[in-house]
Amino acid sequence: MAVRNRSCDKNLASQIMQSRVSGSSMRVFQLPDAFVEETDRRLRLDGVPSLLRKIQRQIRSGDRLNVPRCTKLLEELCESLNQEGIPPGPECNFPSMKLENEKFKAGKIVNLFGGVEMLISLLFHPANSSTKSRGRTVNVAPVQVDLLRATCLEILHNLCLTVDGIAAALAKKNELITHLFTFLQQQRTFMNAASVLEDILAAKKELIDLESIGNLKQLISTLEYGRLANFCRVLSFTLTDMEAVEDRSTLLAQDEQERKGQDQKELADSNQESLIRIPEFLARLVKLACRSLSDAPVWPSMFGNGRDGLMEWLGFHAFLEDMLGNEEIDEHAMPSLSRSLKLMHEVMYKVEVFYVLCLFLTGKHKQTVQSKLSELRLIPGMCELFDNIIWQHTNANRGLMEIEGDHECTPETALKIQFLRLVHSFCDRHENKHLLLSPREVDELIDIYRQNDREVPSNLLAINKKRCCTGEKGLLSKILEVLVKTPATAALRFWLSRAIEGFLRGRSSIGDQLFLIKRGLLEHLVEHITSPELKPKEILQSSFDLLGELMKFNEVAFKIFNSVVTDKQFEKFLSILTSNVVDSNMLIRCLILSQEHFLESPFGGVPTEACRLSALINDWEQRMYLLYKLINSITVTTLTQENVSCLNTTLVFLMFAYKQGHLPMYLSAFVREEKLHKNPGFIMKNLRRLLEFWKTHYLRRGKDCSALEQSSCISFDRWKKVVDVLLQDDMACTSSVNHYLTASLPSTPQTRDC
Repeated sequence: MAVRNRSCDKNLASQIMQSRVSGSSMRVFQLPDAFVEETDRRLRLDGVPSLLRKIQRQIRSGDRLNVPRCTKLLEELCESLNQEGIPPGPECNFPSMKLENEKFKAGKIVNLFGGVEMLISLLFHPANSSTKSRGRTVNVAPVQVDLLRATCLEILHNLCLTVDGIAAALAKKNELITHLFTFLQQQRTFMNAASVLEDILAAKKELIDLESIGNLKQLISTLEYGRLANFCRVLSFTLTDMEAVEDRSTLLAQDEQERKGQDQKELADSNQESLIRIPEFLARLVKLACRSLSDAPVWPSMFGNGRDGLMEWLGFHAFLEDMLGNEEIDEHAMPSLSRSLKLMHEVMYKVEVFYVLCLFLTGKHKQTVQSKLSELRLIPGMCELFDNIIWQHTNANRGLMEIEGDHECTPETALKIQFLRLVHSFCDRHENKHLLLSPREVDELIDIYRQNDREVPSNLLAINKKRCCTGEKGLLSKILEVLVKTPATAALRFWLSRAIEGFLRGRSSIGDQLFLIKRGLLEHLVEHITSPELKPKEILQSSFDLLGELMKFNEVAFKIFNSVVTDKQFEKFLSILTSNVVDSNMLIRCLILSQEHFLESPFGGVPTEACRLSALINDWEQRMYLLYKLINSITVTTLTQENVSCLNTTLVFLMFAYKQGHLPMYLSAFVREEKLHKNPGFIMKNLRRLLEFWKTHYLRRGKDCSALEQSSCISFDRWKKVVDVLLQDDMACTSSVNHYLTASLPSTPQTRDC
């Protein structure tokens, strides 16, 4: 008998190894009953192969599927999967099935014995409304069929999470993906189907075409708001090329990915268009986004803040789920408990909806979506929602907002971040940005233009005040008030600054700038930058970026800076600026752009000798020092969306040098610096590579070219012209980088100006 059993073990091991190599699974229903039972007993597989065999027999039976019986077997299988693990039997000698902790994983066993294919076949089974039982027909309630499918989906979700490769394998089954969308229409199967779809779409290499989803319009129209928010999680995988986004650590990788994935980008654009065409889609999302959080704070008041509060809530949530099945539960406690749970769900719903709206506002159809969201009064709704959120915490509970150690994103911080990202995306370079003001503030802004003898923008005069924020203060003012009160090192500062910067970005507007300066933003930013706290680079950069947008082309702002900053404070400001050029480069660009603007301004501008900030770049040695640091802070292989601005700031300097005929002077200074470092070419070679990359990168990006034009008030042709001059092959031209790279060779060509 022992010999026979060892033979069985050997046979099983052979089949397992063969299935692992081929990527297929064993057909458990093809194995003899005695063999399956003996295998279960000897390897202590907790009856999983036997369960699979029984379920498979139900499916393969010629009679109608016995839904109740099959569901019961699936529930037993589900219990096995939810256990920590199945300890291996004493005679188990199969390393391929062992984990580091020497436990079998039930999920791996299910997969190896054909469980995944079995579950898929069950999902496609017609599951008629009647079944055969002991020779007679028994009616099956629809709720029983839904329970069967929900249990199948729960097991599939479990397998996707615990067994490598299953989600990726399912992602290749397009028919299955389309079929899963049909289960989103039933309440009992919705959550499990949505979870499996998330697993599959996250693992899928290509986007799916939403036009292939036959019931999409019906889903959008009929899903209640909670399920619609969860459905947004599924949709997010179809609206952007997630793999490309994850791989974009550098612009070089981004360009390569886009060359390979143009079809995916077009499909993402097409999917967005498909959803926009559904009339109620954006309307329902706006209603969900702006729905009140009620009078209670965002975080359930019975728990603390930060990670400990989250863990406490999660533990209580699990405890509550257990209690809900207890008939003796105190009914008086339920309203408070229900309210807290409802509040937490509402927070997470909004996070999902805000994220999807951001995808639309940064996509190809931004203008269309932006206009529709304005009509739907998204901004007034968010302005009211702003008051429901606790933005400030006491000193005792500041841990949630501090960047210390491994900062965890709680539901509360996720809500705030996505809220502010949506505000930034809505108003970034768009004429409807003034909807962030109240009607009273719109009138104030118009007066600012007139008081400074500036023409009032036509879009501001034509604004529909019914779509503006209600009350005395608009959303922009509320965000500014929170920023001023937020601690210097708080992570939230970055997102608050970004939201306000989004309002200022685009063509510089003296009215918008003075509106914010009147509310103390300029003084606050200088105080923040020069404060003694050690700030993360992202937060420091966000303050410099915002200050640059606030002052650019604005002579009044420069005069105010001169008047409010003390000599001691300016020295510290200057030291921080010059020692952090990657973070401060947008302010440096603001200075050089503004100085050239003031020289040509019909309003007289600011006398450069009286402006301390202008003196920073007027000094030749200081200007060269900044340029050295800007060029040497980046290379083609390290360029990212965050630091490419250093290259553009360098180009602004070189554009004005070219305009004034000083380009050879700048390039010669670079060569002298190379000689001082005894490293010929280390600046010029890097500059040439950067310029070559800039040319290939920007010429294919109309949106980015337009952004450069708007922010600098310099036509893109001028940008491209100076790059062409610097990269020209004529080595005799003293404005060419190549001239200085070959100047040390014996056969140096005759030089000439160009």
